[in-house]
Amino acid sequence: MKWFFALLVLANVGMYLWATGHKTSDSPPVRSLVNANGMRLLNELPAARNDRSANSCYRIGPFSDESGSIQAGESLNELSVPYTALTIKKREVRAYRVYLGPFNTSEQIERQRNILRSSGINEHYVKSERAAQDLISLGLFSQQARADEFMRELINKDVRAKTRPENRTLGPTYWLELHDVESNQAVLGVLREIQWAGDRARLRVFPCT
Repeated sequence: MKWFFALLVLANVGMYLWATGHKTSDSPPVRSLVNANGMRLLNELPAARNDRSANSCYRIGPFSDESGSIQAGESLNELSVPYTALTIKKREVRAYRVYLGPFNTSEQIERQRNILRSSGINEHYVKSERAAQDLISLGLFSQQARADEFMRELINKDVRAKTRPENRTLGPTYWLELHDVESNQAVLGVLREIQWAGDRARLRVFPCT
């Protein structure tokens, strides 16, 4: 009996629509709530990164010659670590040298170096200049303020040094930028232990750009 009444109701609704000339095709189309262009499959989404990897990227370098970076690239290939080779072009930079001299003889230089050592200043070297005169270089700084601060420290040790600006040419240098290693601590640990070609090359962390 219930089915009979249900069929009767549907029949009446159908007759009403037919009689009034109502057409379902004239009704406004239902708009989709889903942006199809914005849909992506799960395997198309980039892997989630932790807070550290979102701000940190890894590079190996710098290498002073391209052969060192090529050798490092071969090691990365063996470890299945993807990377991109980068070259930083040669550039001029301003630096400030703190020094003693110039000196005319090797005896003068050695005497002064002994004085420096007795004052606990062991990081210095002889820099050859033109006209057969040499300097004792005590430090090279990228900022004038740091050079001035170092000179005040030397004065406290009774060392009267001088400072001068210099233009230095840096580069080119070669780097390997690593990909998809941020969350792989085991691989990063191995890369930190490798002795790369060149004294300055090692695994370094940079802000991601």
